[in-house]
Order: sequence, then C-alpha cells, then structure tokens
Amino acid sequence: MKLSFYPGWGVIAGLLLLTLTGCGEPEPNVASGVVTMEGTPIETGEILFMPADGKGSVGAGPITNGQFSFECQPGDKLVKITATREQGKAADGLPNWVSFIPKKYNEKTTLTAKVVDGGENKFTFDLDKK
Repeated sequence: MKLSFYPGWGVIAGLLLLTLTGCGEPEPNVASGVVTMEGTPIETGEILFMPADGKGSVGAGPITNGQFSFECQPGDKLVKITATREQGKAADGLPNWVSFIPKKYNEKTTLTAKVVDGGENKFTFDLDKK
C-alpha cells in the first residue's frame, strides 16, 4: 500500500492550529489605578488580581509611586497588595525589610475588584494601617 502526500494537509493543519489557539481564556484587559496608605501613595509594592472563583489566571503588576497598570482577564477578583520597607539593619549588616501592609489586604484580603471586558478598569485602593 502506497501512501501519498496531499500538499493541502499543511494548510489544513495550520488552519486547525490557528482555530485552536483562539480557544481558552478571553483577551486580557488593562487594569490600572492608585494604591495609597491613608492618603499617601505606596512607593513600591506588588498588586495581584486573583479570580474570585479560583479559575483562570492571576493578573499582577508592580506598584510604583502609588500607580499600577497590568493586563488582567475580565471577571470578579480578589485583590492582594504587598509592600515592604527597610527597618534598620539585620545582624549581618544587610537591610532588614518588613511588610507594612496589614494582612487584611494580602493574606486575608477583603479587597475586591470587577474587571470588565473592553471597559475602563481604573481602581483606587486607599488602605488604612489598622
């Protein structure tokens, strides 16, 4: 039995591959905004938008001078914010970095956000020290 090669198979396989890559998560949107601690911008930190239902990808980005901007999938999100600052020196003389964001904004977050597809996704988080 002789197998013959049909030149169109490459085109068909390519189209099938393009079709399959379109399946999956929706296109990301840009989430941006401001993070302050009692009105003062957080100098540097990290912000995460985690799917509230636990499904899908996490969006994350740096906080710089209180501002953030990153790509994120649409949906309801739990928001976690972390930041550290230098507090003295460790025994080895290196800086001692400590977290100053209360756990209710990261480990036990109470913050939420809704990222909408194709809409304006600007958020303001004014944290308190307690």
